[in-house]
Amino acid sequence: MNDNFQTAYVLHVRHYRETSGLVDFMTHDSGRLSLLAKGYKRQGKSAKSFLQPFRKLSITWRGRGELKTLAAAEELAGPVNLEGQSLISGLYINELITRLLQPMDPHPELFELYEQTISLLSNPLNLESVLRLFERNVLDVMGYGLQLTANSDGEEIEEDVDYCYVVDQGAVKSNKVLQNGIMLKGKTLLSLNASDMMDPEVLKESKNLMRYVLSHHVGNKPLKTRDLFRYY
Repeated sequence: MNDNFQTAYVLHVRHYRETSGLVDFMTHDSGRLSLLAKGYKRQGKSAKSFLQPFRKLSITWRGRGELKTLAAAEELAGPVNLEGQSLISGLYINELITRLLQPMDPHPELFELYEQTISLLSNPLNLESVLRLFERNVLDVMGYGLQLTANSDGEEIEEDVDYCYVVDQGAVKSNKVLQNGIMLKGKTLLSLNASDMMDPEVLKESKNLMRYVLSHHVGNKPLKTRDLFRYY
């Protein structure tokens, strides 16, 4: 049994066999964990709501095999209440972390980034900015950071110049798409670097850039939560 309780957030819950559930956690010290919650389906409504996304818990587990069992969980704070697009945005972040982060790969910085971001999602006026900056930051934490201030030749990015961003090269000066890259203005790269996401065109190009880059890291299987945005 893991003797030390760890701070964790619930990312996702799915049914497992007849009475149990599999709970994906994002923990501060151990990274992403999938733990078996025995008897989950037999629990009452109030008990089930305890193991729901965006709940901050203190957890411990037991077991030596690949699938470990949730031994105890205590709620540390009330849930972050997200609705509509804010909720979909939160579920998207949860799915993205699940796809990017390998099990038992500790990233305390990512845990803190996640906690800050879901708190910011409660303001629906800034969702696009919050999501783009989270995507930028999570790529940095995972070691996949974008080159936003210099082009592929090492020259400073120029605001009014057209670039083609290619994952393995960075920003290439060009007025056409190269090697399945994506076109954008230098202003978008500089604004993203400065966390200045007020310009609608910057937001649009940043979204296309992030979708393009993330697809190289999460694989060909589409993120399910992206489809949900179509209904809001």
